[in-house]
Amino acid sequence: MSKTPLLDKGYLAGAAIAPYRIVKLGSADNKVVHAAASTAPVLGLSNFLGANAGEMADVTLCGIGEVQLGGTVTRDHYLVSDADGKAVAATVVAGTALYYVGKALKSGDAGDIIPVLVMPGCIANDVAVQIANVTITATELKALNATPKTLVAAPGAGKAIIPVAIQAFLDYATTAYDGIAADEDLAFKYTDASGAQLGKIETTGFLDASADATRYVDMGPATAINPTANAALVAHMLTGEIATGDSPLKLRVHYRVIDVAL
Repeated sequence: MSKTPLLDKGYLAGAAIAPYRIVKLGSADNKVVHAAASTAPVLGLSNFLGANAGEMADVTLCGIGEVQLGGTVTRDHYLVSDADGKAVAATVVAGTALYYVGKALKSGDAGDIIPVLVMPGCIANDVAVQIANVTITATELKALNATPKTLVAAPGAGKAIIPVAIQAFLDYATTAYDGIAADEDLAFKYTDASGAQLGKIETTGFLDASADATRYVDMGPATAINPTANAALVAHMLTGEIATGDSPLKLRVHYRVIDVAL
């Protein structure tokens, strides 16, 4: 399959541009440089000549171009840039937006040059609902006031976890829990026992049940959440510890990861 550009445009090379590479806009208008990551916007593909720094570089902005691969790719995969402007298959990373240059029209391995349907775009999955399945063992449950259980790890700088809903399943074993005091509820918080509370489950009639039991917490109707950046989501038992009992508590956490700043 030959190169069939619908739109080529000349740009000034802000640094040396190798042939068949993914490029992005540089630090000044009308300049391009190699793309260097999947997490930043890209522009198109350099042609078979490339360009030295300061020379004009032809860039395919749409149509069918050609790119050198930095890894194994299967046709129809979306392609993103590696650290050197070569194309690799897009891999969805939770909470991270991916910028692709187009779609592979042929399979290939590292070093191969393949045709690409050039159509730069973004897979913005930072607001997609994700699911974490977590088991709180009986031992952990009986120490949950002193030692909260991490449900979702801290997402990284500049990002925050937004819980959408939590399903709780008491998987009854042989002995019911007792010692549940008033207001000894199961709370969901940021960071640790002292963090902001986002929701809770009444434990009386649930954790002290003598059969399997289920509860569902919908975070949607709650008042506006003040997101805490780079904070884990934890489960914490309010007031004190419960006693005896041997049943694990299984949680299915539905959540989003968002950017805390534009």
